[in-house]
Amino acid sequence: MKVSGLKFAAVVAPALVLAACAAGPGRPKTLPTPAAASERVGPWDITIALYEPALYGPERPLADLIGEYRLRRENGKLKGARLLAIKAQRRLELWVGRRMVKAYRVQLGIVPRGAKMRQGDRRTPEGDYFICAHTGSTYYLALWISYPNLTDARRGLKEGLITPREFKEVAEALKEGRCPPQRTRLGGDLLVHGQLRSGLRVGDADPATVREFQDWTEGCIALFNPDIRELYEHVPDGTPIRIVADGPITPPRPTPRRNGQRPPG
Repeated sequence: MKVSGLKFAAVVAPALVLAACAAGPGRPKTLPTPAAASERVGPWDITIALYEPALYGPERPLADLIGEYRLRRENGKLKGARLLAIKAQRRLELWVGRRMVKAYRVQLGIVPRGAKMRQGDRRTPEGDYFICAHTGSTYYLALWISYPNLTDARRGLKEGLITPREFKEVAEALKEGRCPPQRTRLGGDLLVHGQLRSGLRVGDADPATVREFQDWTEGCIALFNPDIRELYEHVPDGTPIRIVADGPITPPRPTPRRNGQRPPG
């Protein structure tokens, strides 16, 4: 059964309120997998991500949350960070230990459904990877995803997409914590990156004000520039990133207490 974006919001929002009330000021409960993907189909069958505001954030600087949650850092980067990308719900969750610190809005490849299989299929991969490099990018800033992983490489070898030598190079790079070869027939250059525009300045979007945005990448995970700046600054190389087709989502915590006072609501 198809569910429109407005109907989806109407279904999820009450569930979010109940979950938040049940959880109180502590750690919010994870919501079940939503009944429908957070998307609609636009002109020329382009998919458009829908962002229900209550499911993202907290809409505060990550640096502030790190301080208030007393999260540990080493050389300015978060210790124990991990990322969870839920493709159908167009979200990237930043976790530290058992705490979901912040949820970000994302866009996917032009072909948003299905795992990446080969070069040029415009799909976002699915599986367990890690951030293998930080670089600048045509799309502002980029965290490189360690695609292909060993599962991808084994499949590629079996299907004749890569050679035994290329498989060995992938395996050695992953074992050493490096980005694997990017120029095989499995594809590569898959990043968590920003938009073409730079800075929270003229022409840049404030993520909290965006309600929908079309999928547009060649298989990368795109964020808005203020969000990629936060992750680029605070998430180290080696951070695990799990990319799944769909699954449960964890809403943001209530705003942390200030001066002993509980948040409103």
